[in-house]
Amino acid sequence: MDKSTNKQQDKHVGLYDSFVAKAHEVFVDGRDKTREAMQAAIEKAREQMTALGELSSEQGKQFQRYMQRDLEQIARYFRDVGEEAKDQLQPARMSAGALATMSVLLHKCSDALLQLSIKAAAITYRAGELTSAGTLTCTQCALTREFSTTSYIQRCPSCHNDTFMKSH
Repeated sequence: MDKSTNKQQDKHVGLYDSFVAKAHEVFVDGRDKTREAMQAAIEKAREQMTALGELSSEQGKQFQRYMQRDLEQIARYFRDVGEEAKDQLQPARMSAGALATMSVLLHKCSDALLQLSIKAAAITYRAGELTSAGTLTCTQCALTREFSTTSYIQRCPSCHNDTFMKSH
């Protein structure tokens, strides 16, 4: 990869990080904290950055897809953690009141996370796309690659596959 390509990719990574920060800012400033509100915040960030000329229309749409994909992956992770917590809780050790309260909380969390995770069941990450921090595992040879910051995904160095699954 030549220096101009690296500079362009570094700029693109910085723009994506700015896009994520803008979407977060819009979401935090809003009153509603639902999935729909997050989707609206992502759309508003895309519109604002495109209108200011910070992103092209195509970059905005691409960043929107990347962010939605990353959020869906996070929802999947929390669903799995929630399921593990349910398995680990021992109802016999809890008082009736605590058990009822915990049941209501877990039920509400489970419903919300289930809705977010439905789309996450088959999330794949491909070479050439941006990814946020986390661990990507090659779907062909199971090689894992750690990303500590937003980065472009390269083909698997072991088997040259271009498809990965993500964990955090």
